Amino acid sequence: MNAPPPPAPTPAPLPQETTPAAPASQPSTDPQAGATQPGTTTTAPSAPVEAPLTDEQIVAVLDAANKKEIDEAQLAQTKAKHKDVKAYARVIAQHHTEAKAKQAKLIKKLGITAADSDKSKQLADETQQAVEQLKALQGADFDQQFVALMVKDHQTTLDLLDKRVLPNAKNADLKTMVEKELRPTIEKHLKDAEALAQKLASAGTAGTGATTGATGAGAQGGATGVGSGATGAGAQGSTTGAQRAAGAQSGNQAGQTGVTAGSPGGQGGVQPPAATPAAGAGAGTKGASPGTK
Repeated sequence: MNAPPPPAPTPAPLPQETTPAAPASQPSTDPQAGATQPGTTTTAPSAPVEAPLTDEQIVAVLDAANKKEIDEAQLAQTKAKHKDVKAYARVIAQHHTEAKAKQAKLIKKLGITAADSDKSKQLADETQQAVEQLKALQGADFDQQFVALMVKDHQTTLDLLDKRVLPNAKNADLKTMVEKELRPTIEKHLKDAEALAQKLASAGTAGTGATTGATGAGAQGGATGVGSGATGAGAQGSTTGAQRAAGAQSGNQAGQTGVTAGSPGGQGGVQPPAATPAAGAGAGTKGASPGTK
């Protein structure tokens, strides 16, 4: 007998594959992501810190601020239309001219020499631009723009005094002048400019209402003229006819003719006033004539 074949060898088990562990998440700094990924920290860029002004730079800044108001106000004295705007401009020019002269006297006494800074140069550039813009305007447009500029200028100057001039001024006399004299004047100018701006706005609204009212009154007058033309012609014809007993029927017909003829008189209410009576009277006379017969 043949021996049975030996059993096939059992294959050795294959080693199991191991999945590598996922790496720990890292903060994303990819600018293409468009959004901050978990784990990242962003810091908003801070505004650049302005260097403190020296007393010499403060003097130059104040001088430039005064000159800005003087140049704009002098232009307004010649171009402003509203009397209150002219009066305000005169006060501004006077006060800032006095402040400029007083400051010049003080710095001469203190021995301070003005030194330009980025801020004083900025004010000089803004003055030139503002004056050129104002020169291109006329009438009410000039008044509104000038007053709006006064509000902006004086608010900006107050912020400048509070944030950069008073905190940095070293000389006591200079600081006292700014705090006790210049700042209250600037604040008063600002309040006056705000009140004037409101007055101009109210005047503009009232003017629009008056124009609308006049237009409505004209339309009403025109309508009244139309009615009067027709009624006058018809009434005159009817009354004349009624006074003639023998020609009552003819008078009524004449009155009806008067009403019809009065229509042109009604249209005359829209035309110059002289046309209305003529049309009405003519129709009335025609209406009376048949009654006589």
